[in-house]
Amino acid sequence: MSVLPVIVIFGLSFPPIFFEIIVSLLLFWLVRRVLLPVGLYDFVWHPALFNTALYCCLFYLVSRLFV
Repeated sequence: MSVLPVIVIFGLSFPPIFFEIIVSLLLFWLVRRVLLPVGLYDFVWHPALFNTALYCCLFYLVSRLFV
Protein backbone atom coordinates (compact mmCIF):
# COMPACT_ATOMS: atom_id res chain seq x y z
CA MET A 1 0.00 0.00 0.00
CA SER A 2 1.29 3.43 -0.93
CA VAL A 3 1.81 6.26 1.54
CA LEU A 4 0.48 8.85 -0.90
CA PRO A 5 -3.17 8.42 -1.90
CA VAL A 6 -4.16 8.01 -5.50
CA ILE A 7 -6.72 10.55 -6.72
CA VAL A 8 -9.52 9.13 -8.88
CA ILE A 9 -11.32 11.47 -11.29
CA PHE A 10 -14.02 10.02 -13.57
CA GLY A 11 -12.59 6.54 -13.08
CA LEU A 12 -9.02 7.54 -13.95
CA SER A 13 -6.33 7.16 -11.29
CA PHE A 14 -3.79 9.96 -10.96
CA PRO A 15 -0.76 9.98 -8.68
CA PRO A 16 -0.34 13.14 -6.56
CA ILE A 17 2.77 14.15 -8.51
CA PHE A 18 0.61 14.63 -11.62
CA PHE A 19 -1.17 17.58 -10.02
CA GLU A 20 2.11 19.00 -8.75
CA ILE A 21 3.44 18.92 -12.31
CA ILE A 22 0.33 20.69 -13.63
CA VAL A 23 0.44 23.40 -10.94
CA SER A 24 4.15 24.02 -11.45
CA LEU A 25 3.64 24.19 -15.23
CA LEU A 26 0.93 26.83 -14.78
CA LEU A 27 3.20 28.80 -12.44
CA PHE A 28 6.04 28.49 -14.95
CA TRP A 29 3.91 29.94 -17.74
CA LEU A 30 2.84 32.80 -15.48
CA VAL A 31 6.39 33.62 -14.34
CA ARG A 32 7.71 33.36 -17.89
CA ARG A 33 4.98 35.69 -19.14
CA VAL A 34 6.07 38.23 -16.53
CA LEU A 35 9.81 37.85 -17.21
CA LEU A 36 9.63 38.21 -21.00
CA PRO A 37 8.44 41.87 -21.11
CA VAL A 38 10.77 42.82 -18.26
CA GLY A 39 13.77 41.94 -20.43
CA LEU A 40 15.43 39.40 -18.16
CA TYR A 41 16.04 37.06 -21.10
CA ASP A 42 18.45 39.63 -22.58
CA PHE A 43 20.86 38.81 -19.73
CA VAL A 44 20.42 35.02 -19.91
CA TRP A 45 23.13 33.09 -21.69
CA HIS A 46 20.99 30.08 -22.65
CA PRO A 47 17.21 30.68 -22.49
CA ALA A 48 16.24 27.01 -22.80
CA LEU A 49 18.54 26.05 -19.94
CA PHE A 50 17.21 28.95 -17.88
CA ASN A 51 13.63 27.82 -18.55
CA THR A 52 14.46 24.27 -17.50
CA ALA A 53 16.10 25.45 -14.28
CA LEU A 54 13.19 27.79 -13.57
CA TYR A 55 10.68 24.97 -14.01
CA CYS A 56 12.72 22.65 -11.78
CA CYS A 57 12.84 25.29 -9.04
CA LEU A 58 9.11 25.91 -9.29
CA PHE A 59 8.39 22.18 -9.24
CA TYR A 60 10.51 21.81 -6.12
CA LEU A 61 8.66 24.66 -4.39
CA VAL A 62 5.25 23.26 -5.35
CA SER A 63 6.19 19.76 -4.23
CA ARG A 64 7.35 21.14 -0.87
CA LEU A 65 3.98 22.88 -0.46
CA PHE A 66 2.01 19.71 -1.19
CA VAL A 67 3.88 17.62 1.39
